[in-house]
Amino acid sequence: MKIHDTILGLIFALIGVAVLVTVSGYPKMPGQDVGPAVFPGTAGALLTVFGLMLFVKGRLAPARMRGLVEVGPWVASPRHILAGLATLGGILAYTMLANRLGFLIVVPPLMFVWHLTLGIRWPTALVSALLTTAVMWGLFYKVLGVPLPWGLLTRYAF
Repeated sequence: MKIHDTILGLIFALIGVAVLVTVSGYPKMPGQDVGPAVFPGTAGALLTVFGLMLFVKGRLAPARMRGLVEVGPWVASPRHILAGLATLGGILAYTMLANRLGFLIVVPPLMFVWHLTLGIRWPTALVSALLTTAVMWGLFYKVLGVPLPWGLLTRYAF
């Protein structure tokens, strides 16, 4: 699928602004200039700037596409549609369940399902889902200090 640069640029810029608005309410770290808003704030600012640049490029470029959106042959593929729906459903499931159940409970099944819908065999998908979850948790929670939700495992938090 091809989406015109004007539309994509506008979408990216709006997402960047939404991130900036969200992180503006993050608490400051006492005695430090760097807090939990630095990384997402930087990403949001860059997303806004580059989104606006893409928007302007799309407006100034000669029309290469007939419409604003062109779909490819993949839209007739059930596997591709299932993978797309699984991704969207997984994001929705994470946002609804992570605080109640916890990152370490919600993410492995999501990663496993995503791997399966992308055509990875189940033994490889299982190992990859567990390892990916462990690496993400270690990187974000332990190294970067991002407060990932513990949910049901709160009494075991360290």
